Amino acid sequence: MINIMRADPTQKFEYGPFTIRRLRPGHMHSPDNGSTFGPLAIVDHATLETGSRVPMHRHVNDEILTYVWRGSMVHEDANGNRTPLSAKKLMMMSAGSGVSHEESTPIVQAETVQVIIRPNAADGEGRVQFMDRPAGISDNAWNLLAAPEGSGAPLDIRQEVWVYDVRLEKDHTLAAPRIDGFASWLYVLDGVITLGEQKLGKGDAASSNDDALPAINATRDATLLCLLVRLDAPTVDSGTVSGH
Repeated sequence: MINIMRADPTQKFEYGPFTIRRLRPGHMHSPDNGSTFGPLAIVDHATLETGSRVPMHRHVNDEILTYVWRGSMVHEDANGNRTPLSAKKLMMMSAGSGVSHEESTPIVQAETVQVIIRPNAADGEGRVQFMDRPAGISDNAWNLLAAPEGSGAPLDIRQEVWVYDVRLEKDHTLAAPRIDGFASWLYVLDGVITLGEQKLGKGDAASSNDDALPAINATRDATLLCLLVRLDAPTVDSGTVSGH
């Protein structure tokens, strides 16, 4: 069964120069509670105006993929190391027993998604990984970004979750990624697609517990994220963000 979650303006909240829309993927299957989609807890879709700054803060037991596809932002750790993030450089934080960082947009506005996942065990070593891709987002072919440790993906996740992206050009059709035993969660970052008989635009999501998602057709150029999630994977719920 395919479930659809439509972009909802009431999910947005603003803090000065920040606009954030918080999605709880589990609501697609259990709309009356705050359940997660297996280990996938929260997806924050945010716009940070130029000059925004999220002060230094600490995470524990969160797995966080920071995905910027428009503009750029700067990640700074507690040791003063600064790393610009953009469509050409992604970041995966495995907070474990603790990682402190801050984020800012000193030069241009940024549009970002943070995918927040519950790890498979608590209090591992805190670490941050980066993925460089000089060519940016692939056109019309899925690009593997992150996957479980040992998979050989560019970024490791301490959980049974695989993450892909693609920029699908208008009038192109593409099959969704599929792994037996994994559920699918598809998010439209921008553009317009059809998924079977459903039309999805920016901020819409689709998921399936067991069936493969229908083929994806772009009626306008579209940027997409697709996550494959093992719903019954062991998780811990003590994360700073993922635990709520």
